[in-house]
Amino acid sequence: MTISTLLKKMLGVNGLVVDDIKFQETESEEEMIVQGHVTKHEQRRCPVCGRKCPLYDRGRGERSWRALDMGNSVKVLIQAEAPRIECRKHGVHVQRIPWARPASRYTKNFEETLVWLCLHLSRQTVAEYMRVSWDTVGPVMTRVEKELSAKRNPYDGLVNIGIDETSHKKGHKYITVVVDHDTNRVVWVGKGYGKEVLEQFFALLTAEQKKTIQHVSGDGAGWIRDTVAKHCPQAAFCIDPFHVVSWVTDILDQVRKQEWNKARAQLAKEKKTKSKAKPGRPKGGSLPKSKAQIAVDTLKSAKYPLLMNADHLSEAYQTKLAQVLLHDKRLATAYRLKEDLRLIFRLPPDEVRPALMKWRRRAWSSRNDLLVELQRKIKRHTESIIAAVTYGLSNARIESMNNKIKLSIRMAYGFRNLDNLISLILLRCGGLPVALPGRSA
Repeated sequence: MTISTLLKKMLGVNGLVVDDIKFQETESEEEMIVQGHVTKHEQRRCPVCGRKCPLYDRGRGERSWRALDMGNSVKVLIQAEAPRIECRKHGVHVQRIPWARPASRYTKNFEETLVWLCLHLSRQTVAEYMRVSWDTVGPVMTRVEKELSAKRNPYDGLVNIGIDETSHKKGHKYITVVVDHDTNRVVWVGKGYGKEVLEQFFALLTAEQKKTIQHVSGDGAGWIRDTVAKHCPQAAFCIDPFHVVSWVTDILDQVRKQEWNKARAQLAKEKKTKSKAKPGRPKGGSLPKSKAQIAVDTLKSAKYPLLMNADHLSEAYQTKLAQVLLHDKRLATAYRLKEDLRLIFRLPPDEVRPALMKWRRRAWSSRNDLLVELQRKIKRHTESIIAAVTYGLSNARIESMNNKIKLSIRMAYGFRNLDNLISLILLRCGGLPVALPGRSA
């Protein structure tokens, strides 16, 4: 094996003929410059289609590409001519460089190593270790993600999908995420949220791909339901059970606050109108508590016993909950409606519709305006609730993906460029085969 062949194997480059090797040493670092040229078979090829093309001009002359370091201390640069060619179909481009991606000044192995590190470390740490600028990391991730995504069609075979939006920045900045329930991977990420954004996803699908979608999960947002009904009328929309239960849980918390404020106001009023007591200990022991004082003591620290699931309560919380339900009828009604709605999602599919009708009648007769309005909302989403119970779909998988996305954002201390964030999401959660050079994914 010749020295040039060994060097090319160590650097992981193909299509290079080594002409010369030089060393440069400065006070801070050492550099090895590999001078060469593209092999005759790879010369004058279009970077898009790979066809042989006529020479257009010499371009900018000799260019440099950064390769992986040798021994973690010596920087390696590859220098070669990069003339421009004229393709009949794609126009004027710099000829294809076998060891680098188009418009990149780094070798493929260098970029793949950098991307693999980005999936486990922050961008600043990766930039420091690879000795590049931190704002170089984002474009490298985007180039690698585009290349890997082009090798497959992520929209083929979609049957069960989930749609949700998640924030990526302060100030109500959102992205829309589409997840495949069957493969547990992110299929598509869009900038912003709303009907217009989701239309972009369905515009990427062919008519055959839309027909294969059978079930879609999401929250109660109207823009998700309406867009799915427009493009996939055959698909059953399954509303997330957690969001449905959260509607009545929020109302229960509002009722709790109303009752708490009412009891405190009554107690303050009693104290104001009560005559001044004489100094000293009252005769016959301490005075009995008033109804307002009993109400305040009962409702104090009642938030978590009321809002938590009944099967997760500790013994102390169970005692507190029993006191609240015995004392306050409005809270007792709202609490029982909350628990009954939660248990509806555990019923067999054929029992869900009658149970929802019974629940709605109880909410209507509760004389609570919030619950009356909620039963109307439940009526609008009855079919989605039945579909969620029938097919067992929820947004739990999507919420786990949202947590991974937020973790990625925290690891990077935020993203200025949204395209770089989307590329990282697809690399980390999209099932793309990201591996270190020379190893399988």
